[in-house]
Amino acid sequence: MPAMISYTANQRYNRAAIHAAAKKAGGPPGNATAGITVVGDDQCVFWNPFRGLYANRWIKEPDEFIYSGEGSVGPMLDKGGNRRLSACHANGTPVLVFYKMQRTGSEWLHLGSFTVVDVEAGVSVDVKKVLRDDIRFRFLRVTQDVISQPLPALPNVPPPPPPSENELWALVAARAVKTNGKRKRATRTSRDRRVSDPLLTAYVLQRAIDNGGTCESCGVAPDWKDDSGRPHFQAHHIDPDIDRVDWIGAVCGTCHDRLHHSSDRTHRADKLRKLVRERQLAAGRDVVDF
Repeated sequence: MPAMISYTANQRYNRAAIHAAAKKAGGPPGNATAGITVVGDDQCVFWNPFRGLYANRWIKEPDEFIYSGEGSVGPMLDKGGNRRLSACHANGTPVLVFYKMQRTGSEWLHLGSFTVVDVEAGVSVDVKKVLRDDIRFRFLRVTQDVISQPLPALPNVPPPPPPSENELWALVAARAVKTNGKRKRATRTSRDRRVSDPLLTAYVLQRAIDNGGTCESCGVAPDWKDDSGRPHFQAHHIDPDIDRVDWIGAVCGTCHDRLHHSSDRTHRADKLRKLVRERQLAAGRDVVDF
């Protein structure tokens, strides 16, 4: 058995020394250039704020943050470090987090032990400026140690503009070709939640915005906006098992509740399905075979 190596929160470590110590102790040294890697007995995340990855951001420094999955080109896949962090989320396995303190050099501050409290799928632009699926992990610190050292600020990089309906549709159509036009909603769950295709959700929300920014059920604009200044919609699957853009509506929160729980939910679902199909056909987006 490899020897256990312990780290103290609020203390700086040389990353090369971390990997060398794990190797000397008989455990896996880990990948010294990866953000997500196993070092000895520990699953670790090395967050380099100087890289300026868009999805990485603090929710509450230094206790809660969003961390982008690995993979800089093309869609992020459920493999490697992404799969290991998903397993940590499912099993409650702690993750040790280190934060780079200077742009140059190898000093990393140990922030302590965190749990992966959520795994979210999204859509973003890769380093080649190509739209792709991504994975985002939400971390919550469980150690009680005080982090007294000031952390370097994240780069003030404005978020990229949201993809257009045309860009999203191109991805939707390409995916339909790959899947032979069949797309059932995934049965894999994350903490007992049904998994949807984030690309399709992004397309549906953009469809509502491009059609006046109103709820596709009640026709009224939401009374609040998200962090990017866009009307806040929720994606409602008209048939819970079908993940296709002509079976998903962009609705306000009130209508989403009514579509699930009201006595007239069947009638409302039929009206929503009709409007969604009309919008798809009017835009030349006939997805009857998707």
